[in-house]
Amino acid sequence: MKKYGCLVCVALFAFNAVQAQIDEEIDSTKVVGLDNVVITGQYSAQSVDKSIYKVEVITAEDIKNFAGNTVADILNQNLNIFIQPNKDDGRSTVNVLGLGGNYTKILIDNIPLVGDNGMGVDIDLTQINVDNIERIEIVKGAMGVDYGNNALTGIINIITKKSLSSKWKVSTFLQEESINDEYDWYEDGGLSKGKGRHIQGLEIAHNISDKWFASVGVNRNDFQGYWNDKKGSKDYSKMRGYDWQPKEQWNANAVVNFKSKNFKAFYKLSYLLENINFYDDSVRPFHLGQGQQTYRADDRDYRTNRWVHHLNIDTKLFNRVKFIGDFSYQNQDREVSYYLYDIPTRTEVNRDDFKSYASSEAFYSRGTFSNFLDTDNFDFQVGYEVDQTKGFRGKTANNSNVIDGEAFFAEDINRTLGTYAAFASAEFRTNVGLALRPGIRANFSNKFDSQLNLSLSSRFDLSPSNSLRAVVGTTNRYPNFDELYTYFVDSNHDVRGNLNLQPEKGYSTSIQWDYNLRKNEFRMQNSISTIYLDLQDKIELATINFNPLQYMYINIDEHKTWGITTDHQFTFNNLNVNLGASYIGISRSFENNGGVEVKDDFRYTLEANASANYMIPKWGTTISAYYKYIGKLTQYVLEDPLGTPYYRLGEQEPFSMMDASIRKSFFDRKLELTLGIRNIFDVTSVTNTTQAGSLHGAAPNDVMLFYGRSYFLKLNYILNFN
Repeated sequence: MKKYGCLVCVALFAFNAVQAQIDEEIDSTKVVGLDNVVITGQYSAQSVDKSIYKVEVITAEDIKNFAGNTVADILNQNLNIFIQPNKDDGRSTVNVLGLGGNYTKILIDNIPLVGDNGMGVDIDLTQINVDNIERIEIVKGAMGVDYGNNALTGIINIITKKSLSSKWKVSTFLQEESINDEYDWYEDGGLSKGKGRHIQGLEIAHNISDKWFASVGVNRNDFQGYWNDKKGSKDYSKMRGYDWQPKEQWNANAVVNFKSKNFKAFYKLSYLLENINFYDDSVRPFHLGQGQQTYRADDRDYRTNRWVHHLNIDTKLFNRVKFIGDFSYQNQDREVSYYLYDIPTRTEVNRDDFKSYASSEAFYSRGTFSNFLDTDNFDFQVGYEVDQTKGFRGKTANNSNVIDGEAFFAEDINRTLGTYAAFASAEFRTNVGLALRPGIRANFSNKFDSQLNLSLSSRFDLSPSNSLRAVVGTTNRYPNFDELYTYFVDSNHDVRGNLNLQPEKGYSTSIQWDYNLRKNEFRMQNSISTIYLDLQDKIELATINFNPLQYMYINIDEHKTWGITTDHQFTFNNLNVNLGASYIGISRSFENNGGVEVKDDFRYTLEANASANYMIPKWGTTISAYYKYIGKLTQYVLEDPLGTPYYRLGEQEPFSMMDASIRKSFFDRKLELTLGIRNIFDVTSVTNTTQAGSLHGAAPNDVMLFYGRSYFLKLNYILNFN
């Protein structure tokens, strides 16, 4: 109970001692248009058109058309964002502008989500379901002043629903989806499903009064694995197991929202339970005596529990100063249970109790103060951020069979990493359409030297429909838990963390031009942007000795990204079309301790996307299609044949993705039916030689990214009444 005491005290203090103002909530069922508000990087809710930053918005309507199950499904259509899946552990992490999940911060309602290696970084996006999402806001580029550590390539802010237009809302849905061509509802006449994905959800929301709102929701996502050429858990040949392991997730959430004329606050509780079943394909005979034998395998189950408590307060101090405060306690525990499985008799032998091998416990708070002066042309903001995260890694993870263990530990490790920050910015607005916002942030850590982040953002309205934005900012990244404390040394391996690592330092600069045109029923939005990103002292797992072969995390790399992106949206009556393209180059320069040096020129990759949504009001039907092309990727890779290190040029072949759906409503929009196809081009593996040989051998040329073409059906029943 002590863990939650601080949240309760803050809540009681706020309700009884502070006067505040309330910003009007928007109806989450509306399609986000030109006048939609955003909150990411803003002093207060701001029109997306007037935001000082370029904010990309994925609306609730987009999510419904796409019929995605998780945030990973939704983000993959966005330019310069690639969701990197892993078929072994089922995780999907984000890659933005050529950098992985450690450089983009994942927020839910403006607070970072707890993960294995810190707050908001390297988050598994398949664990975030989309049932209660109002919109997703994306800002690309360094956001170090506003959001601190790790926000080099940007912010992905997931905004959840906290309001309702009717008195009551009851929403329930059922979604059935094939995995490639694999699907069944029943298995062997029983109730257990053996193939496909089976999803169910329920949400109940209620406006208790003009001031109080509450909602609860639960979602179950049952992924039965991708068999491909394998034969499942009950086979005892060499083809036992799955290409993608089965996984079941339960997500639950509850929200209480209060608003009055002078005060606004909400408390949100969310819970995740994830179970992954790993079936070993190494089957061995087991002799029972008297000429009898059976077949057994070393299987294991993985379980993740995550609790997130979040209290938000939006108020005024002294009838003037606007205060927005977030207070969050989060914990995540990942456990494993090993057992011997007797395949012919379908029985478990000698199952171990679940044992924790990785956990994180975090207290996080962020507060901002603004609106100090009674003027429309000038405002400034000061704020603080506190992140106290306790991490645990168990020596259980020293088993090389742990499917999600890239780092290993010789003994149980408990460490606390604390980061603390104070930041300030000021916004100047002139009568000629120019707005400037300089900012500064001081970051402090209990493990590393303090870091300073700076930014300057500007916006210039050339006309009411024509604007320019320019943003330059810096961001640092502190080394994470695995980079500091990994220790895996035996007769075949020598992989070590490094307590002497230095924080990475990066900056980015971007320029964006936006032009909006609206004439009668025709609307056009055009955007052209360019970005340059420079990262120094990048941390890599590098070869520090070739004989014997030794690896260590060290600061060796300089990473640069430069590119241009263009995006165009056209709306006419009930038709909406989006077209976009980007040409992004990445340059890496580093020297390995083996004496091999490479200074790489920019190597460019072309991306393009397109989407179309057509609504037929008379039929209550929306037809949607989404396309994305990812071009050839090349980069240098360090190899060590027979102790002679050299760099070779690796390549990932281009590929395209396409999804389509049709959504129709019945019975006065109470019932919605969505039919769709994912991965129409049936992409599974791509040839990829951009990865160096692993610790055990050469890297595979074919990397499985997807499990091919899939079909889905979703039934959603929505009941609104007063």
